[in-house]
Parts: sequence; C-alpha cells; structure tokens
Amino acid sequence: MLEILEPIPDYVAQWISLGIARSNEACAVHRENFAIVLGMDDEVFGGGVTASVSFAVLFINNLWVAEAHRRSGEGRRLMFAAEDEGRRRGAKIACVDTLSSQAPDFYAKLGYEEFARVRGENGGQPLHRIWLQKIL
Repeated sequence: MLEILEPIPDYVAQWISLGIARSNEACAVHRENFAIVLGMDDEVFGGGVTASVSFAVLFINNLWVAEAHRRSGEGRRLMFAAEDEGRRRGAKIACVDTLSSQAPDFYAKLGYEEFARVRGENGGQPLHRIWLQKIL
C-alpha cells in the first residue's frame, strides 16, 4: 500500500532520515552535523546556519538571518564560521544550494562557483535550483 502524506508529519521525516543515517553507518559513511547560531542578545535569535561534513565535504544545509540583521555582514560571518568549522572537521570543499530567487549572488561574492543547475518554474515564471561549491 502506498500513501501520500501532505503535509509530512515530523515523525515520518525523522523516521526516513534515521533510516538513511543507519544505512550510511552500515556503509561507513560518517557524517558530522553542526549548527552555528547568532544570538543578538538574551532572547533575540539573529540567525544561524546548519551544516554537515562527510567525505571531506562541508554541506551548508540552511542559512538564515533575521530580516532586521540582513545586509549587516552577519550572513557572511555565519558562512565564514561554518567554513572554518568545516575545515576543522577535515572538509576540503564546501557545497551549498539555493534558488535563483534567493541568494546566488551572495554565495558568488563569498567565492562559490556554480557547478549545477536545474531549470524549473513556479507559477509560469522561471525558478532554478542552483548548486555552488568552493575549495576550502
């Protein structure tokens, strides 16, 4: 029996991720997950980045900076901190993906170069998913 779940329940997403992690462990694919957060003061969260390192590659999963702190250099600071942590964990290259409507120029300014693109559309308008990499 196949069943479509929409929205995806959290427990289902976690169950699938755990299954992949167990398969990777069985194949000796080691992955180290980490997050770096930007705390602006006692209770205000300014942003953060989640990432992982496996087979000497730093994968930037998500980068977010609160609207009030954008264009202040905090995104750049978070990326550099993630790259430093990736290097510390043995990464030789960094990889990130973004949408054409989001931040490809931001990553290019940090030295990332496009290596793949899937051309798509949203509501009849072009919208591409772009993968970028940077030698660390």
